[in-house]
Amino acid sequence: MRKIVRDGPLGRKELSSAIGVSFTTITKTVAELLALGALTESEPPALRGAGRPVTPLDVPSARRLVLGGHLHPESTSCGAYTLRGDLVTWRSANASGRTQRERIEEAAELVGAVVAEVGTAAVTGIGMTTPWAELHHGQPPPLVADVDPDALRTGLREHLSHPVRVEPNVRAQALEHYWWGGGGDDVLTVLVGRSVGVAQMRSGDLVWNGPGAGGLVSHIVVPGSTYPCDCGQVGCVKATCTDDALLRRAVESGLLPPGSLQRDLYPEDDTEGLRELRNARAEELGRVIPLIMSLVAADETTVRGRVGTPDEISTCIDIIRRRYRELVGREAEVRFHDRRRPDYWPHASAALALDHYLASPLRHEGDRALRATGSCHVT
Repeated sequence: MRKIVRDGPLGRKELSSAIGVSFTTITKTVAELLALGALTESEPPALRGAGRPVTPLDVPSARRLVLGGHLHPESTSCGAYTLRGDLVTWRSANASGRTQRERIEEAAELVGAVVAEVGTAAVTGIGMTTPWAELHHGQPPPLVADVDPDALRTGLREHLSHPVRVEPNVRAQALEHYWWGGGGDDVLTVLVGRSVGVAQMRSGDLVWNGPGAGGLVSHIVVPGSTYPCDCGQVGCVKATCTDDALLRRAVESGLLPPGSLQRDLYPEDDTEGLRELRNARAEELGRVIPLIMSLVAADETTVRGRVGTPDEISTCIDIIRRRYRELVGREAEVRFHDRRRPDYWPHASAALALDHYLASPLRHEGDRALRATGSCHVT
């Protein structure tokens, strides 16, 4: 099923050859998955040269869906997608909760509404992300709008019967790129936002295992940076390259008024002062990201986030390439992923649910069938 999702409809012999499993085993497993409704056969059969026609196997569309939800400081959103990442429906609502519990209940209510719209039986699982990635034990969320991932996971499971997976944004985006974005087998994803996080897909798996595991580069020192960090060091990524750091500098320098939000760093009516701040941050990212790349040694790197204007993004990528060449002695396979779709965050979050489902399709199918009959409450 993982091969079919990644590479498109395949016949039984093609599957057998592609994944190195005997044709007898493929035939038996496919029959079971067809009976469960987890796979479908294309009709009519497609002719592929001489011999018997090949009947391609594919994943179903509307009968198997994954949901993705996202808690942003200003909104809550949720979307439903096919196993190929095609949008079925999505909803977004302004955040009104002022406590962690209220935000969690908002999320559960919105997800529940999407589940009801598409049908409980069709949903295989739910993925959820939050913008707060600084996971330190015992540290409370820094803003009222933030939600602790463990509390979010527990709260959603109190309200929803489907499997729920909660992860930082960057891990969801790495999975989205792998399953639906044409990503290779060894890709490093770098997300620039309120924090700077990294995630690596290698051979179909996230390298750092478990919710929140690995991926924080907050206290790597940016070459040339003189900004003090609350950890006691000077020049940390957290104090230099994040949107939070950029926003703080913009307010301190009078470029933005107190109480400004992250989005105010990227106004439609731009100013020279903000452009200078963002361009400096682009250069700082260009100096530190190659250090991370050389440590991880992935085949390719994708940079995501709202880094700035196209010129500022180009500055960042150009410096990454030049600095990586100086450090490693070879060209960097690096590109910027442009966020265009309105359901950007739910789409990434849904990839969490897809990955969880494809890790054990038969078990999930059994749980799904029980949920459809109301015989169990799966968390």
